[in-house]
Amino acid sequence: MTWNDPSTQDLHLLVIKDFLEDGIAVTSAFNRKGSLLAVGCNDGRVLVWDFDTMGVARVFTGHVQTVSAVSWSRNGRKLLSASTDWHCIVWDVVKSEKIASYKFEGPVMSANMHPRNDTQFIACPLMSSPIFVDTAKPESQAKYVFDISDEEINSKSRSDQGVCAVFGQNGEKIYAGTPRGKILIFDTKTKTQIKQVVVATGSNCAIKSLAFSNNGDAYIVNAMDRSVRVYRTKDDELEYGSTSKFQDVVNHVQWKTCCFSSGAATYVIAGSAQEAQHKIYMWDREGGHLLRILEGPKEGLLDCTWHPGRAIIVSISTYGIIYIWAVNATENWSAFAPDFKELEDNEEYIEREDEFDYVDESKLRQEKAKYEDEDVDILTVDEQSFGSSDEEPIEDELIYLPVDVLADAEPDEEDDANQKKQQQDDFQEEPETNDKKRKQPSSSKKPRATKKERKMSKKKSSG
Repeated sequence: MTWNDPSTQDLHLLVIKDFLEDGIAVTSAFNRKGSLLAVGCNDGRVLVWDFDTMGVARVFTGHVQTVSAVSWSRNGRKLLSASTDWHCIVWDVVKSEKIASYKFEGPVMSANMHPRNDTQFIACPLMSSPIFVDTAKPESQAKYVFDISDEEINSKSRSDQGVCAVFGQNGEKIYAGTPRGKILIFDTKTKTQIKQVVVATGSNCAIKSLAFSNNGDAYIVNAMDRSVRVYRTKDDELEYGSTSKFQDVVNHVQWKTCCFSSGAATYVIAGSAQEAQHKIYMWDREGGHLLRILEGPKEGLLDCTWHPGRAIIVSISTYGIIYIWAVNATENWSAFAPDFKELEDNEEYIEREDEFDYVDESKLRQEKAKYEDEDVDILTVDEQSFGSSDEEPIEDELIYLPVDVLADAEPDEEDDANQKKQQQDDFQEEPETNDKKRKQPSSSKKPRATKKERKMSKKKSSG
């Protein structure tokens, strides 16, 4: 079990700690380090969230209908988006520019970028064979349609997706799941079929989705027969026999999506396809028994994925809200010795034979002085291990998006001078106009008579 896998005792602490909301989200995918989260929306936008600051870092607008899938390149500098508007677009994440756009003969239900070569991807149009695309070639030669019979594509199954296809862990193989319940394995270079795996048989056995573990030793298959299966990559057989078949034996629910946990892929999770129920089932991969059911709000579930480096699950509801599930750690600010262990109940303790023997303090001081003289390196950052086959260094890998600081626009000098002159003129004219208004007599009132004029008027009236 790796450092990023929660222990079995901590599974009950997984709760919704936060949520992200900007439009109506449909699908999501983390980059290799888990620092950026790409989200496709039903209005055609593609958002890139900074998972540390929980803010939108990039917005790509190029689709006119729902985004059905998003996929990162290995170095995180390119992003692939597929939509039901019949298009796939490759984006430059740093420059926020469209690199290439390809139109297909139907709505694209899923797409997956090559894990080693960022100029290649595979797209799966509705009820059609998967199409391999090489953006380095001219547009007329960029597409290659895999040879899959119409009998495998057109099935009586209730699946409305058709064929789903993904690259293997290193990109040397392509795994395509058909509505007939089969997995067809192709060689990426020669484009020829090299193997066929029968997952299920019957009228309701279509393959809905495929996903690989981080270390590439296994892949998980979600089928319409209400079961999730785990296969080994080396021989394409069920990993632990019948214990690698996960299902809800009580309710027999359909699964919307499924994936492995990060690190050593200790757990298998699957999102329920029931309406108005946001439930995530979690099983032990080796034992096959159900560990816990995470229950969210009364909203349906569209997608769920596990963070590649931390014990975090991201799920998307039918309302377009992104929920973040994490272990609710209990804060304890008490100061204890490094080797102190807090007990919930009394335990019987058996002391060691030399635990209370006399120890020369001078020797202890000498041993302590050796470590005190050593310099502590606080600048070197250890490389984080993700337990995958991508451990070799990647040149120019994008982990965080740079911040664009825009300078304030400088006003034109001539406009600035005219504005100051106008302000001065207004300041000088305003008192004069007020004085004139105060000096002007009111036209409705007559001027007051003097004493001499009043006496003359009295004499005239008496005479």
